[in-house]
Amino acid sequence: MIRTRFAPSPTGRLHLGNLRIAVFNDLFTRHHRGVLIIRIEDTDEERNLPGATEQILEDLAWAGVRWQEGPDVGGPFGPYRQSERLGRYRAKALELLAEGKVYPCFCEDPMAAAAGAQGGAREEEATAPTWVTRDGAPRAGCPGGCATLSDAEVRTRRERGDAHALRFPVPRDREIFFHDEVRGDIRVRGHDLGDFVILRADGRPTYNFAVVVDDVDMAITHVIRGAGHVSNTPRQILLFEALGAEPPVFAHLPMILGKDRKKLSKREGAQGMSAFRDEGFPPEGVVNYLSLLGWSPGDDREVMTPEELASAMTLDRVGASDAIYDPEKLLWICGQHLARLPLETLVERLRPWIDPKRFSLQDEELPLVVAAIRTRLHTLGEINDVLEILHPPSERLAKGRAEVSESRGWDVVQTVRLALEGLDPWEAESIGNAIRGAGKGMGLRGPELFHPVRLALCGTRSGPDLGLILVALGRAETLRRLERVV
Repeated sequence: MIRTRFAPSPTGRLHLGNLRIAVFNDLFTRHHRGVLIIRIEDTDEERNLPGATEQILEDLAWAGVRWQEGPDVGGPFGPYRQSERLGRYRAKALELLAEGKVYPCFCEDPMAAAAGAQGGAREEEATAPTWVTRDGAPRAGCPGGCATLSDAEVRTRRERGDAHALRFPVPRDREIFFHDEVRGDIRVRGHDLGDFVILRADGRPTYNFAVVVDDVDMAITHVIRGAGHVSNTPRQILLFEALGAEPPVFAHLPMILGKDRKKLSKREGAQGMSAFRDEGFPPEGVVNYLSLLGWSPGDDREVMTPEELASAMTLDRVGASDAIYDPEKLLWICGQHLARLPLETLVERLRPWIDPKRFSLQDEELPLVVAAIRTRLHTLGEINDVLEILHPPSERLAKGRAEVSESRGWDVVQTVRLALEGLDPWEAESIGNAIRGAGKGMGLRGPELFHPVRLALCGTRSGPDLGLILVALGRAETLRRLERVV
């Protein structure tokens, strides 16, 4: 059984990069009919924000991510909040101490004691803490030489209550090896890691230790996460071994960069997912786009449903090169998804977004209107601006009529109006045929024919299919607008 996990920290809302990790885990897990776990890593109390966990779960649900275990639904391996598992981490750390696999570190400088912890730096590169010995040689490990204290001295200092962390000793001559499903074989020297803290003096676990204990307890088989965690993995491999557990399969996804190949800014996609929701981005379009950042289905498909993505998602088609965020491509894919929705579904999605102060549309009108302008939409939030194609401001209509008069196009408008006056049925195809027939009689086609009609009806030279526009406007309104020009 494939078991994956998405483990956000409640320090803010999800952004595109976070959601992309969740999407890959979700699609990969669904491909294998496995179990996705949501685990909240909230041990950094100073940075946790009230309500952030609920917002994260809300954003994930909006995106269609499906999880089977988590803080909101429970499961057999809970609790799923790290703050509720502190006793578990302490117990496992003391087990390692009793087995001689870690040692107490009594260093008084809290910054020095935490230098090897890497706690809180979840996505930054973790470098080995290095101190200098008395003879000037660099030494990776504990700054105070706590690893060399005698058992008697350790016992004495613990009995008198000296504050101490627990530190994991890394064999200097050891080569830590792991295979990354995206980046291939990776080898790291133990000397480059240094001894690292697993339990702080205040009893809190470090990031690397807590996630390993959780991954073992929750039977995680695959860890799919961002490239920023590659440097954490060798330490975690050592901890899996110390706990007597088989490490999971690791896959580190490439980073998402802006077009300038720098880290995403809030202007370029790093804002919270709430901003995308508030603008009406269709979630299936967002998920589709995120899946293509670093992965491809192996063919020329770009617009895919969540079901198609899950069917195709395998790790062997994930590339190691950084992915470039393209907001225009995101909008295009979202527009394709909206265009492919059944009309009834799209109408219901759009209904709450229409501003009743700007547009008064009857229930029976709305499907005709949406059918006319749907190909112009990229997000649901664009509906009010797009609706102006059919219901333009009076000044735009007046300007369009003036342009028709200046170009002496009123004879075209009059001929088209007469061709439409008795038309039956009032349908897009018959309307298009009638307009082209009127133009043929005048020896006109293309822009010479259609521009005056569009300017008279909508105040613009271009727009959606003219037949669909006239169906949405209705016979009476169409003839009224054309007659105003004449």
